[in-house]
Amino acid sequence: MRMLARPQYLARRPVGALREQWPLALVDDIEGIHQIRVASRRLRELVPVLASDPDEGQSIELRRRLRYLTRLLGPSRELDVAGQTLEALGSRTPSHAAAIAIVRASLDRERSDASRAMRQAVAAVDINHLSVRTRELAARLDSPGAIEDCAGRVAARLDRRAHELEAAVLGAGMVYAAGPLHGVRIALKKFRYAFEVAERVGRFRLHGSMQQLKRLQTLLGDLHDLQVLAARVRDVVALSQARRRTALVALVNDIDDDIRILHSRFVTDRAGLVRVLARAARVRDVLGSLSAPGRSRARRARGRVRGRLRED
Repeated sequence: MRMLARPQYLARRPVGALREQWPLALVDDIEGIHQIRVASRRLRELVPVLASDPDEGQSIELRRRLRYLTRLLGPSRELDVAGQTLEALGSRTPSHAAAIAIVRASLDRERSDASRAMRQAVAAVDINHLSVRTRELAARLDSPGAIEDCAGRVAARLDRRAHELEAAVLGAGMVYAAGPLHGVRIALKKFRYAFEVAERVGRFRLHGSMQQLKRLQTLLGDLHDLQVLAARVRDVVALSQARRRTALVALVNDIDDDIRILHSRFVTDRAGLVRVLARAARVRDVLGSLSAPGRSRARRARGRVRGRLRED
């Protein structure tokens, strides 16, 4: 008989990733910075469902600190990705070597400045405090009733994220527009992390749905990275001497072509979200029928009946 997972289990993986990757982020490691931001986003989705009252002081403090951590590492991460995207373009189209060298020099200067600012700021971040407080929040939910209430909050949050994603996709429409597409990307991330929490709390196996979400997230991520790089190349064009502008404009035109290709793929691939959203609705419903460790199925069923009567 499937039973709900204990909240301590939910917190273990993202907290472990935060502690493991932090030393790498401190030395400006590219992958360490990326993994810290991913872990912080996962925890930002988890903390509100761990708190019986999302507005209580500890929950608000944790979410604020986690949001700060995500944003603190953002500029360095964006520049790292821009550099990697630029290198990939150079490998594919050697004819852009001269323009890429100019843009690379500009990115390197910005990355150096971002690194100095980040190193100063991260010294004040107490990862141990974040880890301990998150585990303390999860440890409160040890009784069967508290665990089942947590599952209810997980289901409600998943439902909210699903509606936000659906609205973002519909709002983006079929015509390319950077702003609405960025909105879809953000909504997709939040939905995926909420879906992961639901998968773990209900002990489901959602490998196919998760892979589909990851593929679409990667597609939108690649598209966003090209958008950011194109904007940076245009900034370089504006500041460059006339004799260099032709090569730079050719580079940005090729980037724009790649953006259009990826957008076309997104318009085609987004249809698969219908099945994933339907799966999420089923997960949301099943979560309400699962029992916590230490509670019998019959007792859980009686509790649900009493709950319906009270609502009526």
